Amino acid sequence: MTRRSKGIAALTMAAISGWPFAADPPPGDASAQWQFAVAPYLWLPTVSGTLRFTVPGGGADASSGPYNYLQNLRFAFMLQGEARKGDWSVFADSIYLNFGRHESSVNSTSGVLGTRETQQDVQTSFAGTLVQLGGGRTVVRQEWGYIDAIAGMRYLGVKGTLDVAIGATAGARPGASSNFHVGQMQNIFNGFAGVRGRATITQDGTWYVPFYLDVGTGTSKFTWQALTGVAYATKRVDFGLLYRYLAFYGSGDQLVQTLRFSGPSVNVTFKF
Repeated sequence: MTRRSKGIAALTMAAISGWPFAADPPPGDASAQWQFAVAPYLWLPTVSGTLRFTVPGGGADASSGPYNYLQNLRFAFMLQGEARKGDWSVFADSIYLNFGRHESSVNSTSGVLGTRETQQDVQTSFAGTLVQLGGGRTVVRQEWGYIDAIAGMRYLGVKGTLDVAIGATAGARPGASSNFHVGQMQNIFNGFAGVRGRATITQDGTWYVPFYLDVGTGTSKFTWQALTGVAYATKRVDFGLLYRYLAFYGSGDQLVQTLRFSGPSVNVTFKF
């Protein structure tokens, strides 16, 4: 039950890609006015993982990927935002992605899928919604930048399908071939805690390094994510080129056994 799929999803997840620099550095004045930021972004990660399906008479661990974004992606939406006042901040992130069918392989099987000698044509599809909500407080502020302590909740709603065409090997009884379709859903709720912030590269602060790290648990046995890169700030707009990693680890008979996203992200943050 462990084979890792390389393609169950991918692309997007605002989750944090822009949070470290959504607003200007904390002013340090509790009476300061609210600052707001909205950041559309594009994240193109490599995805790997394993989905566990319940099939007639047993189960199947399906691994696939990576998905081809141009051929398999049907729809994607990514957006995040932040509000900050003094040392305190709140942030939100939302993503939706939908991939069509993709050639896959079944690693661990039982029941209707038969033995290892059974010939199988396997396809999987994946759709997911990610929503993250959190808050933070600045705990370190220096000339070089700042660090926020953060905590929040991460939701991942997953729908996966498994389509299998089974062909019997030579010598098998007549009528042994069959086709079937399985669709399953899982709602994952995880709490998380971590740090985020920025370190300036230039004296005027226009160039800086955003960073983010969190760990969590809940429906998943364990989840974590990390991000860093380089960004350029103007008065009203920030531009960032980042690298982000996000992972979920399930257990038991959960649909999502493992799910990993890693790759570059391009962010444009509008501040007001």
